[in-house]
Amino acid sequence: MANKRKYIWTSLLILLVMAAAYVYREYNRGPADLSSMRPTARVLADSLVALFETDEPKANALYLGKPIEVSGIIAEITNQQDTVVNVILGSNESLHRVSCLISANHIREVKPFKSGENITLRGICNGYLMDVELNRCVVVKK
Repeated sequence: MANKRKYIWTSLLILLVMAAAYVYREYNRGPADLSSMRPTARVLADSLVALFETDEPKANALYLGKPIEVSGIIAEITNQQDTVVNVILGSNESLHRVSCLISANHIREVKPFKSGENITLRGICNGYLMDVELNRCVVVKK
């Protein structure tokens, strides 16, 4: 009887340690890197903005929360002390554009680009505020 009780307590302790290790790993897991993830759609920045302006529910159904690739001309690049880089795609004359927040570990890939150049970025679509918002963006290498 003592051996059976010892076996049960040892098994419970092992299960508890395994559960704690799993919870710790999941709690500290970062978001997936989008550089190797396949996009659900490829779209031009101007077309994406036009769809959100004309039919936001349809655009949300197609793109919201999904990884998409957006190609367009860089309107501006905002760099805040090499910690946050925001790339705005679209025409300077347009009221609404695509705002792409670059992942911290991919900032160096944006450095060579300047305003007026074409670029393709992959990111998660967060919807439409004043601009179409993408986050966790990475530069797509052709």
